[in-house]
Amino acid sequence: MNIDAAWAYSKGAGVVVAVVDSGVAAGNAHLAGVVLPGADMVAKTDGTTDIAGIGTAIAGLVASQPVGGSGLVGIAPHARILPVRVYEALTTAGRPAGFEPALPSASATARGITWAADHGARVIVVPTVFTDDSDALRQATQHAHDVGALVVAPVGDIPRSGTTGEPDMAPRYPAGYPGVLGVTGVDVSGQPAAGIVQNNTVMLAVPGAGIVATFFALGDCTVTGDAPSSVFASGYAAGLAALVAARFPQETPDQWAYRLMVTAVRPLPAQRDDAVGWGLAAPVPALTFIDDGRALGPPNPVRSAPAAASPSPVPEVTKPDTGLPRKDVIAIAACAALACVTALLAPLLMARGRRRSD
Repeated sequence: MNIDAAWAYSKGAGVVVAVVDSGVAAGNAHLAGVVLPGADMVAKTDGTTDIAGIGTAIAGLVASQPVGGSGLVGIAPHARILPVRVYEALTTAGRPAGFEPALPSASATARGITWAADHGARVIVVPTVFTDDSDALRQATQHAHDVGALVVAPVGDIPRSGTTGEPDMAPRYPAGYPGVLGVTGVDVSGQPAAGIVQNNTVMLAVPGAGIVATFFALGDCTVTGDAPSSVFASGYAAGLAALVAARFPQETPDQWAYRLMVTAVRPLPAQRDDAVGWGLAAPVPALTFIDDGRALGPPNPVRSAPAAASPSPVPEVTKPDTGLPRKDVIAIAACAALACVTALLAPLLMARGRRRSD
């Protein structure tokens, strides 16, 4: 994605990115000085302890700091992470020292989104997907939008085992809600993956395969193989959103999302598709785009689409009123034409006459 060149324009300074998931391990060396005190919707913590690992991985994709011996650096290294835990830890019988993380409920996730929006987050990434629509989740994403935060969410990964028949391509949430940037992941060659949901909620594609991210408080590791994941791709997309939000703080969440979509690489500028949305994210064009209302692509949130030019009416030619009957006008025109022909031929006839006399 040419991130090095994008950093000449923005590194995400001043932007708070909320990760609404399993918490974020603030003790990871890559996240030193990056993680703010957050909140916990299901327990009494500040969100800085991760019970499942996904939250820390997403946070690292957004804002990892350089660490000796590792090449991992976040997309927006000057952004700050606001952890919001919505996962519950369930004690497993016979394993008193262990636990199994329970997937969050839609209601807990909705509370987490609302809390993040009300506590300074400008970008909110929600890695967990829900198959059922939820009034609480819908209202939370709308509230975040209304107070100036862009919600970023994966469009959903299709389970790779235990499935029969056609894959379920139904919308997942919150990616399926208005105002949410639905993200898919592509492979190392930029191609869409069969293992990710493809539908009209897909708005932006980013790399989703071979991802290295932060791992609990232990360092970093590869979190995806050759098969792309929209879940981890959403971390990259949240980092890109932070770059844009930092460079254009006066713009709205809709405008940040528009910048990423309208400048994405796609075969036909005016068309999206269900596999990669508006195309593969291109950070430098997004950070340098000048919105003059003429770009083809997604609906512009602040400018009307250029109106189609109306054909100019053919001017009506008014015939001069000569005051003469039609037959007289025709006769005069015929005489005028004969006079023109005669005038053109006269020099030739005179030249032929002189040659004969000579």
